Amino acid sequence: MMKTNTQHTEQTNRQMEPKTLMRINCIREHTALASMSDGVIISNTDGLITMLNRSAAHMLQVDTKAVLEQPVRMLFEPFFARGHLTVAEALDRLRADPYSYGHGGEIPETIIETGPRFVQAHLSPMLTDMGEFLGIVIVLRDISREVEAERARSDFVSNVSHELRLPLTAIKGYADLLLHDAADQFDEEGARFLHIIQNNADHLVTLVKDLLDISHIESYGLELDIQPVQMETIIREVADRIRPQCDEKGLHLTVKTDPNVGVVLGDQGRLRQVIANLANNACRYTPEDGHITLSLSRSEDEVRVDVADTGTGITPEDQARIFQRFYRMQEATPSETYGTGLELPIAKMLIEMHGGRMWVESEPGQGSTFSFVLPQYATDEPEEEAEEVIEEEKQTHTVLVIEDDEDISQLIALQLRREGFEVLTTAYGGEAISLVETHPVDLITLDMMLPDMTGMEVLHRVKGNPDTMNIPVIIVSVLLPEQTGDAERGAADYITKPFAFDKLMESIRRTLTASKRKTAAPADATG
Repeated sequence: MMKTNTQHTEQTNRQMEPKTLMRINCIREHTALASMSDGVIISNTDGLITMLNRSAAHMLQVDTKAVLEQPVRMLFEPFFARGHLTVAEALDRLRADPYSYGHGGEIPETIIETGPRFVQAHLSPMLTDMGEFLGIVIVLRDISREVEAERARSDFVSNVSHELRLPLTAIKGYADLLLHDAADQFDEEGARFLHIIQNNADHLVTLVKDLLDISHIESYGLELDIQPVQMETIIREVADRIRPQCDEKGLHLTVKTDPNVGVVLGDQGRLRQVIANLANNACRYTPEDGHITLSLSRSEDEVRVDVADTGTGITPEDQARIFQRFYRMQEATPSETYGTGLELPIAKMLIEMHGGRMWVESEPGQGSTFSFVLPQYATDEPEEEAEEVIEEEKQTHTVLVIEDDEDISQLIALQLRREGFEVLTTAYGGEAISLVETHPVDLITLDMMLPDMTGMEVLHRVKGNPDTMNIPVIIVSVLLPEQTGDAERGAADYITKPFAFDKLMESIRRTLTASKRKTAAPADATG
């Protein structure tokens, strides 16, 4: 009887020398790796590339032969800085300690933007059965289609959110106005109803904002304004902001900072948002007479921030899911869950976009500590002192409010007149241009969506006219700055609806002060 092909192959393999069989297996493994649709990169313990398959070379736009024996981190240098910083940091940490990378031994993943492609990089150490470290393997997967799907979803969320922001602006503004001016005209029950309207409007505003943030982050549409940042300044700003909330609840707030901590590279507004989210979470889950501590320290080449509380604590099961969207701990009471359920996921995503890491340490009944680290930015340049804001002399200014929503237009005009401003209003861009040409206007608030032309057209025509080009413009819109193209470049400030009137008022006074200083500068120089 004839032997089958399988039997013949097994007999042949048994007759081969071990070295020959090993060589054949190596060839098979190399061929399999070369044929994979995912990219595979292998580096040795010195960080040099020993193998790179065709898919990886195609994704990273390199020549396979040219990069062999080159440092693996050089592969990621030409691409989007967020991905390069994260991969470079992960490579260094894996080489330094391949047995317990990061906090809890997690394996790092990051996203790299290589031109039109989005590539997910998964890094892991290569360890033998005896625990010997042989190098690092990086697996790359093209996720461009997933990103496009996320962007389509993000556009849908943005459109829905914009429709919600207009009525929310009116609801919140008029509720705040009634509580401020007419609260004494309501009985106890009526005042309570107004507070319920105000609190729920604030909650919806926060929810819409968080939905937009997480949608833009997940679709890779959020751009960071990276600058050298002093973390101590941000921590103290957040502490000042939440102190009234802590005092109202009877919480003790402490700030501890290491004076030797340097600067980090980051987006100051987004880092402030991260710490505020963690601090608000601590306030929410810490009972009366509890303690909250904001700490800043330095560890080797990293800057570390800790937000600790003496609250209810988190079980191990909840810790594994605490950074998931909309997740709430089962033990939380309704009063403790007034947040949107997005603050912690957004904070973690923003820190990872900065090339950092975030984690939580907690025990039930013993409180929690949320921590994150960022790479420290080494610089020998002297720090620039913040320019002091000169208090503006009291005088009457005229503000032109360009707003197509009548309720919001009347609200802004009413509140500005109460602050002593003269106010002109219009819903049309063409009429607005005529008004600034025929009336003395000191400042413009500009909606970006008007019935006869876009806000961008109005802005360009105002700034393109020598007689009106020096009038400062504050954009007040449901659109986010990144959705308006280059419009914000010609504006003095950008306020996103819904907004607190105090924020708009602060922006108007600051802008008028800066405009006055700029106008006075030439005269001072000659005089």
